[in-house]
Amino acid sequence: MNTLKIPDKAHEISNVLGRRIQMHIPSVLAEGENFDLRISITGADGLPLEDFKNPIKFTASIGVEGLPRQVVPDEGESAISVTDLCAAGAEVAVIKAQVDTSDALPGSAEISSNPAWVFDDPPYRIYWGDIHVHTAYSECSAWRCQNPEWAYLYARDVSMLDFAAPADHLRGIAADKRRWPHLQELARKFNQPGEFVSFLAYESSHAKGFGGDNNVYFDDDDAPHFWVNREDMKGTNPKVHLRTLWEQMDKTGPGYFTIPHHTGRSGKYRSWNEPCYDPEREPLFEIYSSWGSSEMRHSRLPIARGNNDDESYFVDALKAGARFGVIGSSDDHATLPGSVHHFRTEPYKVPTLNGYAHKGLAAVRCDRLQRSCLFEAMRSRNTYATTHARSLVDIQVDDISMGRAAVADRSLKRRRQIHVYFTLHDARSAKITLMRNGEPFEEQTLKGADVSERLNEVVFEDNEPLDSAVLKGTRFHPEAFAVYYARVEDSNGAHQWTSPVWVDME
Repeated sequence: MNTLKIPDKAHEISNVLGRRIQMHIPSVLAEGENFDLRISITGADGLPLEDFKNPIKFTASIGVEGLPRQVVPDEGESAISVTDLCAAGAEVAVIKAQVDTSDALPGSAEISSNPAWVFDDPPYRIYWGDIHVHTAYSECSAWRCQNPEWAYLYARDVSMLDFAAPADHLRGIAADKRRWPHLQELARKFNQPGEFVSFLAYESSHAKGFGGDNNVYFDDDDAPHFWVNREDMKGTNPKVHLRTLWEQMDKTGPGYFTIPHHTGRSGKYRSWNEPCYDPEREPLFEIYSSWGSSEMRHSRLPIARGNNDDESYFVDALKAGARFGVIGSSDDHATLPGSVHHFRTEPYKVPTLNGYAHKGLAAVRCDRLQRSCLFEAMRSRNTYATTHARSLVDIQVDDISMGRAAVADRSLKRRRQIHVYFTLHDARSAKITLMRNGEPFEEQTLKGADVSERLNEVVFEDNEPLDSAVLKGTRFHPEAFAVYYARVEDSNGAHQWTSPVWVDME
């Protein structure tokens, strides 16, 4: 038997390629505003890398003043903070840097921060979160999950997220009566307005025909969790209807909402030809996670372990009259929220094809980093979703904002002008697809290095009279309406989805 001796150079290259540096700045800034740059360095396992010694040299940054020439992490540290930077007044601010790789892999690696939109007077801020994270309390991936406190620490300090929520399986939480009180305690502990926001949450499983999988989120730390004292509640397919959960939660007092996810998976899923939907209790739809996308039956991001062929996707929900905003999150089962670590690999087995190692993020637009503000913004559909890149995206139908609905005036009944604004996160081209009534309406493509350095605007014209373009008599909204949203796909494979805009006839 031949023995393969791996050269030291190959080990060194492997180590370099496995490392990741994130540079994060606020996604919305005011002209002249001071802000901080945060840098996080991780290894191939997604964990903080504490032996990184390479200088990070700042190069051709845009719209930023006050950067030093370079920075190096302190001994034993995996994070760096650069303070007192200033937004210099351009429409977009981006920080760029180079890092020397190694003797084995000559040259310098180029890295980029997320982009920021710079306004004279910001109309909102954008905050990033992962609100579908599993911990050891879920009892479904014990060999790789960590404790709930680790989930918050990783989200805040490594992935540099603004908000997060461990959303463990109810069956795991209920297995030990100490777990829910501990989750409540941690939500109180990590909720630090202005710095980081925690949400108390859980995942509730329901069989096909009973609502499918849904997550529940609270605006309070002391809310109780749902439970029905039945044996099948301890499994993955309890035949307990989602309406039973809503009815029980309505009686408890604290504000809550639910979010369906993986509606497009095979086996257990939720179909929109069933009479189960409540716009007050479920304002959002998890369109993407590490399992893949539930936007439509056929996409570039199929769901791991297979898709179903029913009317169970986001586009089907829109065609049925449901009014969902969108978020992405991870459904992470390694307790590494916001990372790109491929956690579904099992020891000694070939990795399953899913999610392309990305886990999904939720972008929420509101005035301040505070739980009540984020909660209300999500309830109001002031959100969008990404596969991971912190790209900036917005859509307006004439003067109707993303996530909103409005009755058409005479002008809108004749024609509608749809504006999609975006700035990519470190990518060189984008395909923008306008979706109308759950179907592709038109595509445009922009290319060039500057699509990640400027505010891009794409305009679509819908000149079809509204009365012939609307959906009518749908299950959940029988009055006539048209609904628009945009999907942006960049040259790195990242996707972003806007929340929809609804134009009602009357």
